[in-house]
Amino acid sequence: MKRMIKMGSALVALTMLFPACQEKADPFSVKEYTDLIINEVSAHDDRDDVDTWVEIVNNSQQDKDLSKLSLYLTDEYFDGRQIASFEGKTLKPGERLVVATTDEALNTGISSAADFSLVLALAPDNGIVDKFERADMGRLALPGSYQRIPDLTGDWQRTPAASKGRENRVLTLENTKPNAIWLWSAHAAEWIENDGEIMKRMKSLGYDHILLNFSAFETASKRKTTTQFIQLAAEVGMMVHVWMQAFYQGGWVSPVIDAENRYDQDLFDKIVAEAKSYVEEYGAQGIHLDYIRFGGTAYKHNPSAEITAVGAVNECCRQVREGIDAVGDNIVLSAAMMAESSAAYYYGQNPAQMGKYVDIFMPMIYRYHAYGVKDSDATCKTRSRLFTTVTDRPVWAGITTYEYQGESVKSLPAETIREDADLFANETDCSGLVLFRYALGDFPDVNDLWN
Repeated sequence: MKRMIKMGSALVALTMLFPACQEKADPFSVKEYTDLIINEVSAHDDRDDVDTWVEIVNNSQQDKDLSKLSLYLTDEYFDGRQIASFEGKTLKPGERLVVATTDEALNTGISSAADFSLVLALAPDNGIVDKFERADMGRLALPGSYQRIPDLTGDWQRTPAASKGRENRVLTLENTKPNAIWLWSAHAAEWIENDGEIMKRMKSLGYDHILLNFSAFETASKRKTTTQFIQLAAEVGMMVHVWMQAFYQGGWVSPVIDAENRYDQDLFDKIVAEAKSYVEEYGAQGIHLDYIRFGGTAYKHNPSAEITAVGAVNECCRQVREGIDAVGDNIVLSAAMMAESSAAYYYGQNPAQMGKYVDIFMPMIYRYHAYGVKDSDATCKTRSRLFTTVTDRPVWAGITTYEYQGESVKSLPAETIREDADLFANETDCSGLVLFRYALGDFPDVNDLWN
Protein backbone atom coordinates (compact mmCIF):
# COMPACT_ATOMS: atom_id res chain seq x y z
CA MET A 1 0.00 0.00 0.00
CA LYS A 2 1.51 3.32 -1.05
CA ARG A 3 -0.90 5.56 0.87
CA MET A 4 0.80 8.95 1.22
CA ILE A 5 0.29 10.48 4.67
CA LYS A 6 2.51 13.21 6.09
CA MET A 7 3.42 12.35 9.69
CA GLY A 8 5.39 15.39 10.80
CA SER A 9 4.46 15.15 14.46
CA ALA A 10 2.29 13.42 17.02
CA LEU A 11 -0.03 16.40 16.86
CA VAL A 12 -0.52 15.91 13.11
CA ALA A 13 -1.21 12.20 13.67
CA LEU A 14 -3.82 12.96 16.32
CA THR A 15 -5.40 15.53 14.04
CA MET A 16 -5.77 12.88 11.34
CA LEU A 17 -7.38 10.40 13.70
CA PHE A 18 -9.64 12.96 15.35
CA PRO A 19 -10.40 15.77 12.85
CA ALA A 20 -10.98 19.10 14.52
CA CYS A 21 -14.53 20.29 14.73
CA GLN A 22 -15.21 22.78 11.99
CA GLU A 23 -17.70 25.62 12.04
CA LYS A 24 -20.82 25.11 10.00
CA ALA A 25 -20.44 26.90 6.69
CA ASP A 26 -22.88 29.56 5.62
CA PRO A 27 -25.10 27.60 3.20
CA PHE A 28 -25.57 30.67 1.03
CA SER A 29 -21.81 31.00 0.45
CA VAL A 30 -21.84 27.78 -1.53
CA LYS A 31 -23.69 29.52 -4.35
CA GLU A 32 -20.54 31.34 -5.42
CA TYR A 33 -18.96 27.96 -6.26
CA THR A 34 -21.73 26.82 -8.58
CA ASP A 35 -20.33 24.95 -11.59
CA LEU A 36 -17.10 23.88 -9.89
CA ILE A 37 -17.12 20.13 -10.37
CA ILE A 38 -15.17 16.98 -9.69
CA ASN A 39 -14.84 15.74 -13.27
CA GLU A 40 -12.43 12.78 -13.19
CA VAL A 41 -10.83 10.54 -10.58
CA SER A 42 -7.83 8.24 -11.06
CA ALA A 43 -7.65 6.03 -7.96
CA HIS A 44 -4.67 3.66 -8.02
CA ASP A 45 -3.21 3.82 -4.53
CA ASP A 46 -3.13 0.01 -4.32
CA ARG A 47 -0.99 -0.28 -7.49
CA ASP A 48 2.72 0.37 -7.95
CA ASP A 49 3.96 2.98 -10.40
CA VAL A 50 0.50 4.36 -11.20
CA ASP A 51 -0.46 7.88 -10.21
CA THR A 52 -3.52 8.90 -8.21
CA TRP A 53 -5.15 12.21 -9.10
CA VAL A 54 -8.38 14.17 -9.17
CA GLU A 55 -9.48 16.69 -11.81
CA ILE A 56 -11.51 19.77 -10.83
CA VAL A 57 -13.07 21.91 -13.57
CA ASN A 58 -14.60 25.36 -13.67
CA ASN A 59 -17.70 24.81 -15.79
CA SER A 60 -18.87 28.44 -15.63
CA GLN A 61 -18.28 31.67 -17.47
CA GLN A 62 -16.56 33.42 -14.55
CA ASP A 63 -13.26 33.06 -12.72
CA LYS A 64 -13.63 30.97 -9.56
CA ASP A 65 -11.55 31.43 -6.41
CA LEU A 66 -11.03 28.03 -4.76
CA SER A 67 -9.22 29.30 -1.67
CA LYS A 68 -11.95 28.38 0.81
CA LEU A 69 -12.50 24.89 -0.63
CA SER A 70 -10.85 21.57 0.15
CA LEU A 71 -11.14 18.01 -1.05
CA TYR A 72 -12.18 15.46 1.59
CA LEU A 73 -11.87 11.67 1.49
CA THR A 74 -13.98 9.05 3.22
CA ASP A 75 -12.90 5.42 2.85
CA GLU A 76 -12.03 2.42 5.01
CA TYR A 77 -9.27 4.46 6.69
CA PHE A 78 -10.61 8.01 6.91
CA ASP A 79 -13.88 9.73 7.62
CA GLY A 80 -13.80 13.12 5.92
CA ARG A 81 -10.04 13.63 5.89
CA GLN A 82 -8.78 16.69 4.02
CA ILE A 83 -6.54 15.40 1.23
CA ALA A 84 -6.13 18.60 -0.79
CA SER A 85 -6.58 22.31 -0.20
CA PHE A 86 -6.80 24.99 -2.84
CA GLU A 87 -5.39 28.01 -1.03
CA GLY A 88 -4.55 30.69 -3.56
CA LYS A 89 -6.00 28.73 -6.49
CA THR A 90 -8.21 30.43 -9.07
CA LEU A 91 -9.68 28.73 -12.12
CA LYS A 92 -10.58 30.56 -15.29
CA PRO A 93 -13.72 29.54 -17.23
CA GLY A 94 -13.25 26.03 -18.61
CA GLU A 95 -9.89 25.58 -16.86
CA ARG A 96 -8.98 22.17 -15.43
CA LEU A 97 -7.00 21.67 -12.23
CA VAL A 98 -5.39 18.29 -11.56
CA VAL A 99 -4.17 17.52 -8.04
CA ALA A 100 -2.00 14.41 -7.82
CA THR A 101 0.02 12.37 -5.35
CA THR A 102 3.14 12.73 -7.49
CA ASP A 103 3.55 16.39 -6.57
CA GLU A 104 1.85 15.94 -3.18
CA ALA A 105 -0.92 18.38 -4.10
CA LEU A 106 -3.01 15.35 -3.18
CA ASN A 107 -1.53 14.25 0.13
CA THR A 108 -3.26 10.85 0.41
CA GLY A 109 -3.71 8.17 -2.21
CA ILE A 110 -7.09 6.69 -3.15
CA SER A 111 -7.76 3.07 -4.10
CA SER A 112 -10.41 1.84 -6.52
CA ALA A 113 -10.19 -1.61 -4.93
CA ALA A 114 -12.77 -0.55 -2.31
CA ASP A 115 -15.57 1.96 -1.90
CA PHE A 116 -14.73 5.59 -1.17
CA SER A 117 -16.23 9.04 -1.56
CA LEU A 118 -14.73 12.44 -2.36
CA VAL A 119 -16.30 15.75 -1.40
CA LEU A 120 -15.35 19.18 -2.75
CA ALA A 121 -16.61 21.44 0.02
CA LEU A 122 -16.07 24.20 2.54
CA ALA A 123 -16.11 21.48 5.23
CA PRO A 124 -16.28 17.68 5.02
CA ASP A 125 -19.97 17.54 5.89
CA ASN A 126 -21.19 21.03 5.04
CA GLY A 127 -20.99 23.56 2.26
CA ILE A 128 -20.75 20.74 -0.30
CA VAL A 129 -20.03 21.89 -3.84
CA ASP A 130 -19.68 18.50 -5.56
CA LYS A 131 -19.29 14.85 -4.63
CA PHE A 132 -18.06 11.57 -6.13
CA GLU A 133 -18.94 8.13 -4.75
CA ARG A 134 -17.13 5.05 -5.99
CA ALA A 135 -19.69 2.56 -4.56
CA ASP A 136 -20.47 -0.34 -6.95
CA MET A 137 -18.52 1.14 -9.86
CA GLY A 138 -15.83 -1.53 -9.91
CA ARG A 139 -12.05 -1.48 -9.85
CA LEU A 140 -10.17 0.59 -12.43
CA ALA A 141 -7.92 -0.74 -15.16
CA LEU A 142 -4.37 0.52 -14.74
CA PRO A 143 -4.72 3.27 -17.38
CA GLY A 144 -8.35 3.91 -16.41
CA SER A 145 -10.31 6.45 -14.42
CA TYR A 146 -13.79 7.39 -13.30
CA GLN A 147 -15.15 10.11 -15.58
CA ARG A 148 -18.23 12.21 -16.12
CA ILE A 149 -19.59 11.23 -19.53
CA PRO A 150 -20.40 13.47 -21.39
CA ASP A 151 -17.60 15.71 -20.18
CA LEU A 152 -18.52 18.03 -17.30
CA THR A 153 -22.24 17.28 -17.29
CA GLY A 154 -22.83 13.52 -17.53
CA ASP A 155 -23.13 10.60 -15.17
CA TRP A 156 -20.07 8.87 -13.74
CA GLN A 157 -18.60 5.96 -15.70
CA ARG A 158 -15.64 3.64 -15.24
CA THR A 159 -13.47 4.09 -18.32
CA PRO A 160 -10.53 2.03 -19.64
CA ALA A 161 -8.33 5.05 -20.42
CA ALA A 162 -7.95 8.29 -18.49
CA SER A 163 -8.48 11.77 -20.00
CA LYS A 164 -6.22 13.67 -17.60
CA GLY A 165 -6.42 17.42 -18.18
CA ARG A 166 -8.54 17.11 -21.33
CA GLU A 167 -12.11 16.46 -22.42
CA ASN A 168 -13.59 13.23 -21.10
CA ARG A 169 -14.49 10.84 -23.87
CA VAL A 170 -15.41 7.17 -24.05
CA LEU A 171 -14.97 5.49 -27.41
CA THR A 172 -17.85 3.23 -28.44
CA LEU A 173 -19.08 1.54 -31.59
CA GLU A 174 -21.59 4.37 -31.91
CA ASN A 175 -19.06 7.23 -31.97
CA THR A 176 -16.29 5.58 -34.01
CA LYS A 177 -16.06 4.64 -37.69
CA PRO A 178 -16.47 0.88 -38.35
CA ASN A 179 -13.08 0.46 -40.01
CA ALA A 180 -10.35 -1.68 -38.42
CA ILE A 181 -6.79 -2.86 -38.99
CA TRP A 182 -5.17 -6.14 -38.00
CA LEU A 183 -1.78 -5.13 -36.55
CA TRP A 184 1.20 -7.31 -35.67
CA SER A 185 2.87 -6.33 -32.39
CA ALA A 186 6.14 -5.76 -34.26
CA HIS A 187 4.70 -2.49 -35.57
CA ALA A 188 3.40 -1.13 -32.25
CA ALA A 189 6.58 0.79 -31.44
CA GLU A 190 6.72 2.59 -34.77
CA TRP A 191 3.06 3.60 -34.43
CA ILE A 192 3.84 5.68 -31.34
CA GLU A 193 7.08 7.24 -32.58
CA ASN A 194 7.19 10.96 -33.41
CA ASP A 195 4.18 11.70 -31.22
CA GLY A 196 2.16 8.93 -32.86
CA GLU A 197 2.66 10.12 -36.44
CA ILE A 198 1.59 6.80 -38.03
CA MET A 199 -1.30 6.28 -35.64
CA LYS A 200 -2.62 9.77 -36.31
CA ARG A 201 -2.28 9.28 -40.06
CA MET A 202 -4.28 6.03 -39.95
CA LYS A 203 -6.90 7.77 -37.84
CA SER A 204 -7.09 10.58 -40.41
CA LEU A 205 -7.77 7.99 -43.13
CA GLY A 206 -10.82 6.73 -41.24
CA TYR A 207 -9.52 3.72 -39.31
CA ASP A 208 -10.83 3.95 -35.75
CA HIS A 209 -10.18 0.39 -34.57
CA ILE A 210 -6.90 -1.48 -34.08
CA LEU A 211 -6.77 -5.26 -33.61
CA LEU A 212 -3.42 -5.55 -31.82
CA ASN A 213 -1.89 -9.03 -31.70
CA PHE A 214 -1.56 -10.58 -28.23
CA SER A 215 2.20 -11.00 -28.63
CA ALA A 216 2.44 -7.30 -27.74
CA PHE A 217 2.19 -8.42 -24.09
CA GLU A 218 4.80 -11.21 -24.12
CA THR A 219 7.78 -9.37 -22.58
CA ALA A 220 8.29 -6.51 -20.13
CA SER A 221 9.66 -4.23 -22.84
CA LYS A 222 6.74 -5.02 -25.15
CA ARG A 223 4.25 -4.43 -22.35
CA LYS A 224 5.77 -1.02 -21.68
CA THR A 225 5.40 -0.08 -25.36
CA THR A 226 1.88 -1.51 -25.47
CA THR A 227 0.79 0.48 -22.43
CA GLN A 228 1.95 3.66 -24.17
CA PHE A 229 0.28 2.48 -27.39
CA ILE A 230 -3.13 1.95 -25.74
CA GLN A 231 -2.98 5.28 -23.93
CA LEU A 232 -2.02 7.19 -27.08
CA ALA A 233 -4.76 5.44 -29.06
CA ALA A 234 -7.33 6.61 -26.52
CA GLU A 235 -6.06 10.17 -26.86
CA VAL A 236 -6.09 9.98 -30.66
CA GLY A 237 -9.58 8.44 -30.70
CA MET A 238 -8.85 4.85 -31.75
CA MET A 239 -10.16 1.77 -29.95
CA VAL A 240 -7.65 -1.02 -29.24
CA HIS A 241 -8.93 -4.60 -29.35
CA VAL A 242 -6.50 -7.33 -28.29
CA TRP A 243 -6.28 -9.96 -31.03
CA MET A 244 -6.17 -13.34 -29.27
CA GLN A 245 -5.76 -16.90 -30.56
CA ALA A 246 -8.40 -18.99 -28.81
CA PHE A 247 -8.03 -22.63 -29.88
CA TYR A 248 -4.69 -22.33 -31.66
CA GLN A 249 -1.73 -21.99 -29.31
CA GLY A 250 1.26 -23.14 -31.30
CA GLY A 251 -1.01 -25.94 -32.50
CA TRP A 252 -4.73 -26.72 -32.48
CA VAL A 253 -6.25 -27.36 -29.06
CA SER A 254 -9.67 -29.01 -28.98
CA PRO A 255 -12.16 -27.46 -26.55
CA VAL A 256 -13.98 -30.80 -26.41
CA ILE A 257 -12.64 -33.73 -24.40
CA ASP A 258 -14.43 -36.43 -26.34
CA ALA A 259 -13.53 -39.43 -24.15
CA GLU A 260 -15.03 -37.70 -21.10
CA ASN A 261 -18.00 -36.14 -22.91
CA ARG A 262 -17.26 -32.62 -21.63
CA TYR A 263 -15.80 -29.29 -22.58
CA ASP A 264 -12.24 -28.41 -21.62
CA GLN A 265 -12.97 -25.98 -18.81
CA ASP A 266 -9.27 -25.51 -18.08
CA LEU A 267 -8.83 -24.20 -21.62
CA PHE A 268 -11.81 -21.89 -21.24
CA ASP A 269 -10.47 -20.60 -17.91
CA LYS A 270 -7.12 -19.83 -19.51
CA ILE A 271 -8.69 -17.91 -22.39
CA VAL A 272 -11.01 -15.98 -20.07
CA ALA A 273 -8.20 -15.08 -17.67
CA GLU A 274 -6.08 -13.81 -20.55
CA ALA A 275 -8.91 -11.71 -21.95
CA LYS A 276 -9.72 -10.25 -18.53
CA SER A 277 -6.08 -9.30 -17.94
CA TYR A 278 -5.95 -7.22 -21.14
CA VAL A 279 -9.00 -5.26 -20.01
CA GLU A 280 -8.22 -4.96 -16.31
CA GLU A 281 -4.46 -4.44 -16.42
CA TYR A 282 -4.01 -2.54 -19.68
CA GLY A 283 -7.33 -0.87 -20.45
CA ALA A 284 -8.06 -2.70 -23.72
CA GLN A 285 -11.44 -1.64 -25.06
CA GLY A 286 -12.08 -4.79 -27.04
CA ILE A 287 -11.24 -8.48 -27.23
CA HIS A 288 -10.91 -10.00 -30.70
CA LEU A 289 -11.14 -13.79 -30.76
CA ASP A 290 -9.25 -15.32 -33.65
CA TYR A 291 -9.13 -19.11 -34.07
CA ILE A 292 -12.36 -19.36 -32.13
CA ARG A 293 -12.93 -22.55 -34.07
CA PHE A 294 -11.69 -26.01 -34.84
CA GLY A 295 -9.06 -26.55 -37.51
CA GLY A 296 -11.47 -28.21 -39.93
CA THR A 297 -12.26 -31.16 -37.65
CA ALA A 298 -15.34 -29.97 -35.74
CA TYR A 299 -17.48 -32.83 -37.10
CA LYS A 300 -15.25 -35.27 -35.22
CA HIS A 301 -15.96 -33.67 -31.82
CA ASN A 302 -19.64 -34.26 -31.10
CA PRO A 303 -19.60 -36.98 -28.42
CA SER A 304 -23.25 -36.41 -27.42
CA ALA A 305 -26.29 -34.25 -28.05
CA GLU A 306 -25.27 -32.07 -25.12
CA ILE A 307 -21.53 -31.78 -25.86
CA THR A 308 -20.85 -30.60 -29.41
CA ALA A 309 -18.29 -28.65 -31.40
CA VAL A 310 -20.72 -25.79 -32.03
CA GLY A 311 -21.62 -25.83 -28.35
CA ALA A 312 -17.95 -25.58 -27.37
CA VAL A 313 -17.43 -22.46 -29.48
CA ASN A 314 -20.60 -20.89 -28.11
CA GLU A 315 -19.66 -21.74 -24.52
CA CYS A 316 -16.21 -20.20 -24.85
CA CYS A 317 -17.74 -17.00 -26.25
CA ARG A 318 -20.25 -16.93 -23.39
CA GLN A 319 -17.58 -17.29 -20.74
CA VAL A 320 -15.33 -14.65 -22.32
CA ARG A 321 -18.31 -12.31 -22.53
CA GLU A 322 -19.10 -12.74 -18.84
CA GLY A 323 -15.44 -12.49 -17.86
CA ILE A 324 -14.72 -9.19 -19.59
CA ASP A 325 -18.03 -7.70 -18.49
CA ALA A 326 -16.99 -8.37 -14.89
CA VAL A 327 -13.83 -6.25 -15.17
CA GLY A 328 -14.73 -3.54 -17.67
CA ASP A 329 -17.66 -1.54 -18.96
CA ASN A 330 -18.72 -1.48 -22.62
CA ILE A 331 -15.95 -3.86 -23.75
CA VAL A 332 -16.43 -4.97 -27.36
CA LEU A 333 -16.16 -8.69 -28.16
CA SER A 334 -15.48 -9.55 -31.80
CA ALA A 335 -14.73 -12.81 -33.60
CA ALA A 336 -12.79 -13.68 -36.75
CA MET A 337 -15.02 -16.00 -38.78
CA MET A 338 -14.55 -18.51 -41.57
CA ALA A 339 -16.65 -17.31 -44.52
CA GLU A 340 -17.80 -20.74 -45.65
CA SER A 341 -21.30 -22.27 -45.84
CA SER A 342 -20.07 -25.38 -44.05
CA ALA A 343 -18.41 -23.46 -41.19
CA ALA A 344 -20.56 -25.08 -38.50
CA TYR A 345 -19.69 -28.59 -39.71
CA TYR A 346 -15.95 -28.09 -40.15
CA TYR A 347 -15.15 -25.27 -37.72
CA GLY A 348 -17.94 -25.24 -35.12
CA GLN A 349 -18.85 -21.62 -35.95
CA ASN A 350 -22.56 -20.80 -36.03
CA PRO A 351 -22.96 -16.99 -36.16
CA ALA A 352 -26.68 -17.15 -35.37
CA GLN A 353 -25.83 -18.72 -32.01
CA MET A 354 -22.54 -16.92 -31.36
CA GLY A 355 -24.37 -13.61 -31.76
CA LYS A 356 -25.79 -14.02 -28.26
CA TYR A 357 -22.35 -13.07 -26.96
CA VAL A 358 -20.33 -11.53 -29.81
CA ASP A 359 -20.73 -7.83 -30.67
CA ILE A 360 -19.11 -7.85 -34.12
CA PHE A 361 -18.50 -10.61 -36.64
CA MET A 362 -15.42 -10.20 -38.82
CA PRO A 363 -15.60 -12.83 -41.58
CA MET A 364 -12.37 -13.28 -43.48
CA ILE A 365 -13.66 -12.75 -47.01
CA TYR A 366 -10.25 -12.91 -48.62
CA ARG A 367 -10.80 -12.76 -52.38
CA TYR A 368 -7.15 -13.18 -53.43
CA HIS A 369 -5.59 -16.65 -53.37
CA ALA A 370 -2.33 -18.30 -54.35
CA TYR A 371 -1.30 -18.45 -58.00
CA GLY A 372 -3.38 -15.45 -58.94
CA VAL A 373 -6.82 -16.88 -58.18
CA LYS A 374 -9.33 -14.12 -57.41
CA ASP A 375 -12.91 -14.52 -56.21
CA SER A 376 -15.61 -12.71 -58.19
CA ASP A 377 -17.79 -9.94 -56.83
CA ALA A 378 -20.70 -12.39 -56.78
CA THR A 379 -18.74 -14.82 -54.60
CA CYS A 380 -17.82 -12.06 -52.15
CA LYS A 381 -21.47 -11.03 -51.88
CA THR A 382 -22.56 -14.61 -51.29
CA ARG A 383 -20.01 -15.09 -48.54
CA SER A 384 -21.07 -11.89 -46.78
CA ARG A 385 -24.70 -13.08 -46.80
CA LEU A 386 -23.67 -16.12 -44.74
CA PHE A 387 -23.56 -13.66 -41.84
CA THR A 388 -25.78 -10.70 -42.64
CA THR A 389 -28.84 -12.92 -43.19
CA VAL A 390 -28.57 -14.89 -39.93
CA THR A 391 -27.62 -12.30 -37.31
CA ASP A 392 -28.50 -8.72 -36.44
CA ARG A 393 -24.98 -8.16 -35.12
CA PRO A 394 -22.68 -5.86 -37.15
CA VAL A 395 -20.68 -7.69 -39.83
CA TRP A 396 -17.36 -6.12 -40.76
CA ALA A 397 -15.87 -7.65 -43.90
CA GLY A 398 -12.27 -8.79 -43.52
CA ILE A 399 -10.27 -8.23 -46.71
CA THR A 400 -6.60 -8.50 -47.61
CA THR A 401 -4.30 -5.65 -48.58
CA TYR A 402 -2.30 -7.93 -50.85
CA GLU A 403 -2.65 -10.33 -53.75
CA TYR A 404 -0.55 -13.31 -54.76
CA GLN A 405 2.12 -13.73 -57.37
CA GLY A 406 2.51 -17.47 -57.37
CA GLU A 407 2.70 -18.27 -53.66
CA SER A 408 4.28 -14.93 -52.74
CA VAL A 409 2.29 -11.91 -51.65
CA LYS A 410 2.34 -8.53 -53.37
CA SER A 411 1.03 -5.34 -51.78
CA LEU A 412 -2.05 -3.82 -53.37
CA PRO A 413 -2.31 -0.14 -54.31
CA ALA A 414 -4.79 2.04 -52.45
CA GLU A 415 -7.09 2.20 -55.49
CA THR A 416 -7.56 -1.58 -55.60
CA ILE A 417 -8.14 -1.91 -51.86
CA ARG A 418 -10.67 0.92 -52.07
CA GLU A 419 -12.51 -0.86 -54.92
CA ASP A 420 -12.79 -3.98 -52.75
CA ALA A 421 -14.00 -1.88 -49.83
CA ASP A 422 -16.61 -0.18 -52.01
CA LEU A 423 -17.98 -3.57 -53.02
CA PHE A 424 -18.81 -4.49 -49.42
CA ALA A 425 -19.97 -1.00 -48.45
CA ASN A 426 -22.26 -0.46 -51.44
CA GLU A 427 -23.39 -3.90 -52.58
CA THR A 428 -23.71 -5.96 -49.37
CA ASP A 429 -25.30 -5.57 -45.94
CA CYS A 430 -21.91 -5.50 -44.22
CA SER A 431 -21.52 -2.52 -41.92
CA GLY A 432 -17.75 -2.25 -41.53
CA LEU A 433 -14.34 -3.14 -42.87
CA VAL A 434 -11.25 -4.90 -41.47
CA LEU A 435 -7.97 -4.83 -43.39
CA PHE A 436 -5.38 -7.58 -43.15
CA ARG A 437 -2.90 -6.23 -42.57
CA TYR A 438 -0.79 -3.17 -41.75
CA ALA A 439 2.63 -3.02 -43.50
CA LEU A 440 1.20 -4.69 -46.60
CA GLY A 441 -0.62 -2.56 -49.12
CA ASP A 442 -1.27 1.14 -49.41
CA PHE A 443 -4.23 1.94 -47.17
CA PRO A 444 -6.90 4.11 -48.80
CA ASP A 445 -9.01 6.86 -47.23
CA VAL A 446 -12.25 5.25 -46.04
CA ASN A 447 -13.81 8.14 -44.12
CA ASP A 448 -16.83 8.26 -46.43
CA LEU A 449 -17.73 4.57 -46.19
CA TRP A 450 -20.81 3.45 -44.24
CA ASN A 451 -22.21 7.01 -44.07
